[in-house]
Amino acid sequence: MISNRDGLAEKVYLLGMQQQKYVVVRLKMLQLNSLQARSLSYIFLHPGTIQREIADYLGKKQATVTNVLKGLEERKLVYREIPKDNERQKNIFLTAEGEQLVAQVNLIFEQLDQKVRNGLTKEEQEQLEINLTKAQKNFEAN
Repeated sequence: MISNRDGLAEKVYLLGMQQQKYVVVRLKMLQLNSLQARSLSYIFLHPGTIQREIADYLGKKQATVTNVLKGLEERKLVYREIPKDNERQKNIFLTAEGEQLVAQVNLIFEQLDQKVRNGLTKEEQEQLEINLTKAQKNFEAN
């Protein structure tokens, strides 16, 4: 019998916690939390997005996203534009400073990915990706 501490799920959990700590420490140096960083990355990939789309992506309530965006606006990392054809909607864009910060955030995640891959052969990396995808699908089925 495998104890909870020896199981594969426990190892995946611990790795996730280590990754989270790695990212949080580095984001803190940029004066960002994970919601702010994920919001900036989403806006970078979807310029002109609206708040509801960001909330859906983050899996958070719109009120939470309102506060996140308000803080990013105050720091002049994002700005909102009201389109001429829909005065009730506000499209969200990154400022130049926001774009620079996204580049630093992306670098953190590239370094994290490299840290996970270090010490693994190309074949081991490919097999790990296959196995993790299979494990993830086990949760999607339920």
